[in-house]
Amino acid sequence: MATEVPPDKSPEHKERRRVPSLVLVHTGNGKGKSSSAFGVVIRAVARDWNVAVIQFLKSGNWNTGEEKICREKLGVDWWAIGEGFSWESEDLSEDEAVAQVAWAHAKEC
Repeated sequence: MATEVPPDKSPEHKERRRVPSLVLVHTGNGKGKSSSAFGVVIRAVARDWNVAVIQFLKSGNWNTGEEKICREKLGVDWWAIGEGFSWESEDLSEDEAVAQVAWAHAKEC
């Protein structure tokens, strides 16, 4: 049976599925965290959701291919708020302060 509007594009479907926000946290040792996170980003963009990526550890001075493609081609809001890897830090209180700034920003998104 053909319909004019696919079920997943109908206004009722969008209202039923809408949530205020969703936060995903990927942690752990080894590979797969970034791949999983960017897969979720791509699926969300494909559904016309507003998407923001906030990286707590990565320095804003690092230029990554993931950031470039997400910003330029997918229209994803992107913030890398950090000083680098915390396990290399000599002052964890400074890392905590930067993480608090990133978390405050995340709550505004």
